[in-house]
Amino acid sequence: MNKTEEEVLKSFHSEYNRNIEESFVEMLTERDEVRLFFINEDRAFTDGRNIVVDPADREIFCDSKAIYDTETWMGIPHRISQDNWMALHMVTRAQSIHEALHIIYTRFPLYCLADKRATSKIRLTALSMISNIIEDGYIEAAGCSEYDNLELYLLFGRISSIFASAPFEGTVSQVFGGMEKAEAGDDQLLRKYLEHMGGFLLYPMLQQEEPGEEIKEYVENTRQLFLEGSACGDPEKRYEFTDQIFDCIESIIPKADTRLDTSVLEKMLGGRLTHDSMQASALPIKNTPRNGTVSRRLTVDLTGKELPKRNFKDQIDGIFCAAANDRKAAMAVLQNQGSKRAIMGAEYDCAELHKGIQIIEQKPAINLNLKRAYQNVFHKYQININAYNQKFHQLLKTPISVQATKKLYGSGVDSRRMGDIKKRYWYCNTVVEDAPDLAIMLLIDGSGSMEGARVEGARAAAVVLHEVMKKQGIEHAIVEHRAIYGKPEVFHNILINFHAREEEKYNILSLTADEGTREGLSLYWAEAYLQKNAMAEHKLILVLSDGVPAHGIHGPGCYLPPVSTKDTANAVKKICRRGTGIIAIALDDSGYSCYHALKEIYPYVIACTDLKKLTGQLLGVIMKQYI
Repeated sequence: MNKTEEEVLKSFHSEYNRNIEESFVEMLTERDEVRLFFINEDRAFTDGRNIVVDPADREIFCDSKAIYDTETWMGIPHRISQDNWMALHMVTRAQSIHEALHIIYTRFPLYCLADKRATSKIRLTALSMISNIIEDGYIEAAGCSEYDNLELYLLFGRISSIFASAPFEGTVSQVFGGMEKAEAGDDQLLRKYLEHMGGFLLYPMLQQEEPGEEIKEYVENTRQLFLEGSACGDPEKRYEFTDQIFDCIESIIPKADTRLDTSVLEKMLGGRLTHDSMQASALPIKNTPRNGTVSRRLTVDLTGKELPKRNFKDQIDGIFCAAANDRKAAMAVLQNQGSKRAIMGAEYDCAELHKGIQIIEQKPAINLNLKRAYQNVFHKYQININAYNQKFHQLLKTPISVQATKKLYGSGVDSRRMGDIKKRYWYCNTVVEDAPDLAIMLLIDGSGSMEGARVEGARAAAVVLHEVMKKQGIEHAIVEHRAIYGKPEVFHNILINFHAREEEKYNILSLTADEGTREGLSLYWAEAYLQKNAMAEHKLILVLSDGVPAHGIHGPGCYLPPVSTKDTANAVKKICRRGTGIIAIALDDSGYSCYHALKEIYPYVIACTDLKKLTGQLLGVIMKQYI
């Protein structure tokens, strides 16, 4: 692996790509609890709930010859071998699909762990390896039989592993290391037998040597059992074939509890941890597998006849297009380390006591680690989100008059077109339904008094507001504001910007509570930011607060009541006169103390004494004011 390939791998090993794969396996398995992780250890496995994959498995992605030969064998264009990123995608997705199919079709914990035949470690290993071979054969067959677009990845994964090990020409043993070359031991017959049957079932495209006389009888007695077992849809009955095979070969299983050499088998199977009899999850997992129907195998039909090669060109084109978009988005996220700039209060037409205050305007780097937390909030409030979207859909589509020009006749004449030689100087007014031209900024109090239930409620409300506004196509931004006690600094943390990237929404979950606020200055900043970044005609600032502004510092810039209350009220009047609406939502206790305090500042204040109703009140304000 050269330096360029290392850089590509490093970029691919991003949280963004991990999320893509995790979302894919969640969709494929239809299980939201599935988790996927990247490692760099030449192995892939699952415990029934967690999937671990290695994009750099055996460095196949940078083995251009192996991938080129794989493309030639599959009859697909030689494009993957020329693009390391695409090769990483193919290797990773092939592993993800393989392990996801195990979650769908394989029972966890493994049947062999409770098998009465497993009276020693080597007997348990023999049971797990027989089951492994059958299960791998079955899930590939079921994946090709029951899903339309998995064959390309399954085939790529299987064939590329052959070319990455050795040239395709030759026998199974020549490709995977040679069974007879391994050191002789007590497990020699069992090892040879298992390697032979693994090659027989999983690599029918390779020439297989005749079994040695010492295992020939066992091979002939169990060959049909492997075929029938790997086509059996019922997981419990499928394992019964493992027991039957074990009973047939029990005489070649060493009596002494020696270690079985599985190095060749692991190369064949791409690892054995999924079926490792010693594998244990940190949490108890019980996976109920699905019964599948098998109508073919990966490269042959159920009679063993080679299947004609499919034309994957259209699918490859689609994958390349999607992978290119994913790469562009992944690189954008990687390069987006956030931004920060300082603005002095003197830049605004604010009161003199703000002139020496520095505003730190920051856009945090996208934190994909918060995706799961965001999804949890989204799922919790999904019914509410859907209900609000339906209500908005009914109310938002207001009649708007639009003038259609360049008409041969109409309700009036457009004097600017009087020179039109085709006499298209008439116009007519038509009424269409459209959303009002509106931009919203949610300005959230980030002071220490918000800590606890209030900041949790603010996070949930911001998530719902964002999802509804996004669905309705309304420009919006969500900003946390905070003033630092003892310092002439105000922080404006832009959690979601106007026209934000999709992944920015996860930053809502980083909302915290600490220090104080300086709302008079923050409102001037919000007005200017709206004017500069929002395109809509109507602009509204929603102030979410639980008290009056307070920012204690030494010197003339000290901002405490009643000075802070009066200054903020003056700022609100000035901004509203200039055309930007401001409405405050008071997060209050039953005593309404915050509501009455904010009424001295804002002409429009909504009291919220129940955090469960906060989202509805926020959206209700928008509907009432502009719809």
